[in-house]
Amino acid sequence: MVSTRMAPRQAGKLRRFEWSDLFINLVILLAVLICVIPVWHIVALSISGRTAVLSGQVWLVPKAIDWNAYISVFNDTSMQRALVFSVILTAVYTALAMLFSVLLAYPLSKRYLPGVHPMLVFILIPMYFTGGVIPQYLWVKRLGLLDNPWALVWPILVSTYNTIILRNFFQSIPDSLEESARLDGCNDFGILFRIVMPLSTAALATISLFYAVSRWNSYTDVLYYINSSKWYTLQWKLYQVVFNSTDTEVNMLEGGRNAVLAETVKSAAIVFSTVPILIVYPFLQKYFVQGVMIGAVKG
Repeated sequence: MVSTRMAPRQAGKLRRFEWSDLFINLVILLAVLICVIPVWHIVALSISGRTAVLSGQVWLVPKAIDWNAYISVFNDTSMQRALVFSVILTAVYTALAMLFSVLLAYPLSKRYLPGVHPMLVFILIPMYFTGGVIPQYLWVKRLGLLDNPWALVWPILVSTYNTIILRNFFQSIPDSLEESARLDGCNDFGILFRIVMPLSTAALATISLFYAVSRWNSYTDVLYYINSSKWYTLQWKLYQVVFNSTDTEVNMLEGGRNAVLAETVKSAAIVFSTVPILIVYPFLQKYFVQGVMIGAVKG
């Protein structure tokens, strides 16, 4: 009798659990569609024919496939130069930012060091209160970095947020490992580079991705500090194509032979500037969630 009475309750709990799973999956699916549909629409526009685009027939399915927009973007030497420069700039910036962030986060993770807590408060202040664009511009100008590619690196080299994540992750590493290394004769740099960093692969990969994406997507500092077109980043070129192309026709081909519809050129330029950074994600995806969660658990 007892088992007969308990069975319907257990069945009801099972049904409620299945409905909750369905609801969660629907929410996730909706979030994925919100992210994917605009991107897919841009891709469809970039490879559609001019007549279909002008008539508003293109939404998610390309119409009258035409690759002229991509040909015009790839043949534009300024876009090619901006792509190469952006890749080099992002790689150099990410490497330097990770080096300085690690060298700052590791000492901050040692509570026994004198002055750690005041230094942490000092570092956190600019995270909430900043001087603004004008003081930063005057600082860059005084350093002689105007129209210099290093102006796109040094002013934003270390992120307080990323440093705090690294600090929290370093604090989660047992102190016994450090004590054992000291008994074997390791100094502080040996402990950091031979023990701590190999154990922090997930956090380092995650923060590297944060730095790379932020540098790749940024273009306002190019507007403030750069005048020469040879130091234009790909995102700044994309801004010029998307917002400064007011004519119906945009010609990005050599010799002015073939005019291409502005809307398709804009879409192709967006895809052109997005694909390189998307290529990085599959290599770091397995570290991403693990690095963020572990770095956020212990404060």
